[in-house]
Amino acid sequence: MQRRRVLGLLAACGLAACSMPNMAGDPQRAAEAHALYTDLAEGRDDALLARMSSGNDPAAVRAQLPMIRTFAPPGPPPEPTSLGWSSTASTNGQRYVLAQEYEYPDRFVRTDTTFLKEGAVWKVEGFNVNARMKSGVAAPAAAPADPA
Repeated sequence: MQRRRVLGLLAACGLAACSMPNMAGDPQRAAEAHALYTDLAEGRDDALLARMSSGNDPAAVRAQLPMIRTFAPPGPPPEPTSLGWSSTASTNGQRYVLAQEYEYPDRFVRTDTTFLKEGAVWKVEGFNVNARMKSGVAAPAAAPADPA
């Protein structure tokens, strides 16, 4: 009897593990987050702004892009590694947050992208970009100040 209970518990745990989510999360959101970062890195501001949710002020986002872009080396970004994701639903809407990391020769760039479901589509509510220089590599020179 005890053996049957243990086997039943092991079977239940095994079945539960089969339905556990993976670290990559939703492949569509991952592709959208990568496309957003690619738009940022390659200077496609209009394409990036088109991905943003209606709650974002396009002028405010556009004003921040030059500074955020300094974290990303020029050129097409490498494929990201997924670091994790979360999904929430509340009276304030449905959100999906995805963390990705891009490895470059001199640094790692981490992005955290928050999607908000607007109607039937997911839009970017916000994104955060951070860089961590690799050990033994000098940090790049600061971007020159924009003459106003």
